[in-house]
Amino acid sequence: MAIGAVIALGVLVPSAALATDGGKLEKSTRQAGEDSWIPSLAITSGVTIQNHKGLVDSVLFEDMSSTPIPLRGFFNGSDTAVSPFVGGALEVMAPALPIPTRPRVFFSGEIIPTFSTSRDLALEGDPGCVRGPEPDAQCARNEVPGERRRGFGENDANGQGSETTAEVDTIVFGASLGVAFPLQFGKRQLRIKPSVGWINYEVKANGLVVDAKCDPEILCTDVRISPGFLRETILRGSGSQRFNGIGPGLDIEMDAARYGPLGVSLFIGGRAYAIVDDRTISFDATQSFDDQIGMDTAAARFEVKVDSWIYRAHVGVRFHWLGNQE
Repeated sequence: MAIGAVIALGVLVPSAALATDGGKLEKSTRQAGEDSWIPSLAITSGVTIQNHKGLVDSVLFEDMSSTPIPLRGFFNGSDTAVSPFVGGALEVMAPALPIPTRPRVFFSGEIIPTFSTSRDLALEGDPGCVRGPEPDAQCARNEVPGERRRGFGENDANGQGSETTAEVDTIVFGASLGVAFPLQFGKRQLRIKPSVGWINYEVKANGLVVDAKCDPEILCTDVRISPGFLRETILRGSGSQRFNGIGPGLDIEMDAARYGPLGVSLFIGGRAYAIVDDRTISFDATQSFDDQIGMDTAAARFEVKVDSWIYRAHVGVRFHWLGNQE
């Protein structure tokens, strides 16, 4: 992204000489269109960064008892969500204020599609489906009774474990309100743009617990004529929540070129948002059994907690509609 901004800068800056009068840069520090409302469209790319914590706890209530015993047990963990995005923003900049430095108030709203991946926050084992210890074994529930040549016990069964995962959803919204301070840098005009921003995004969480209990413990499936019974516990849950964050930001923007009524600028910036919502996503799952092992109930509790701050860094290009004003 930063490399792209440098390449764009290298292309647009030389073009500015062709886009201005006679190939000469204006020496005046007067801002283009500073007495008018200036709308603009920005294309921006960057990342958001936030730490997420997760936990999973699974228990078993045997024979309708109210006293739980561990099923897979308690596990927790954390990971940092680094979520790339590419999006667009509409901005309106007010006429310059009649005070020293001629600052301009601006407001922008944006939609930034985010391309995140699911991350394991709490992980134990390899939850999927209970299957034999062989590398190519299929799910035990799909085996034909009596076709398995070698039996396996519940402690040897693959596919058992616990996990809690989290993923930032695709659509993220944002807005900012700030003041742009013009600054002449050599022959280029810059704008220093402190602002207060808002972000709205969704985190989706999923949980899974898979456990095997067999009767007898050393035989989970039928082996030829030997009987075996498998209880496959699968506890699956999900939850989601949208979060709102508010915090400071700073952009540095440089005018790069002008083509008739259209101005082009490049910018780089960063923001930090404090989360103002409840930061915890909690959900659970249960499964009841009435089989030859007993009348039992398995239960799992899952939780994902986002950090109190989310951070953002971005670069982009902005297209200003300056009209016919010089």
